[in-house]
Amino acid sequence: MSHFAVIGLGSFGFHVATGLVKAGHQVVAIDLDEKKVEQIKDQVTQAVIYDAKEKANLPEIIGDEMDAVIVSLGKKIEESILITFYLKEMNIPRIIVKSINEVHGKLLSLIGASDIIYPEKSEAGRLVQKLTSRNLIEHIPLAEEHSIVQFEAPDSFIGKSLKELQLRNKHKVEVIAIKEVVTDKFYVVPEADFKIKPDSALILIGKDSDIAKLKFPKS
Repeated sequence: MSHFAVIGLGSFGFHVATGLVKAGHQVVAIDLDEKKVEQIKDQVTQAVIYDAKEKANLPEIIGDEMDAVIVSLGKKIEESILITFYLKEMNIPRIIVKSINEVHGKLLSLIGASDIIYPEKSEAGRLVQKLTSRNLIEHIPLAEEHSIVQFEAPDSFIGKSLKELQLRNKHKVEVIAIKEVVTDKFYVVPEADFKIKPDSALILIGKDSDIAKLKFPKS
């Protein structure tokens, strides 16, 4: 379980916060708008009415166990820059900030943002996937809440066959292809006895809700 904070509860921030909770993580949701906080309070770990531009209580609200903080403030450029600077001073390990344009994004990077996003509606789901799945390489949303994802094969998969892994039974996802990164070979719809080699990537298809739950052990 990881710990996240989301500052700004517009449409994007709301969906990132609730998506992370559904994926099994702790989320502190922060906004100055009481109505937005009221709307989300029963769907996250903690919801706080607070003006994040005020540095004084920000460390106490966010805490010192955060894995990442997501800043989503719409067109409030100055506020997003100021808050990013505060978070950098607090030594937050990963700071993800929504930007409205390339210039804004460059400024945020210079100040200390780890990741810059230029989101459309579908990007909220993609960000949740990146934050919650350590082996995720790529995520392609499809229609009707399904996606194709490319995962780096964890150490625990190496040398095992697809039959042994039982991804369909255990995780409700289908392996549609396997890519060997070194040789750049693709194996489309591999057989059940296909064994996973080192430096392989699995291309999976499944429901977004099932993909969000994927947690492959390292060994």
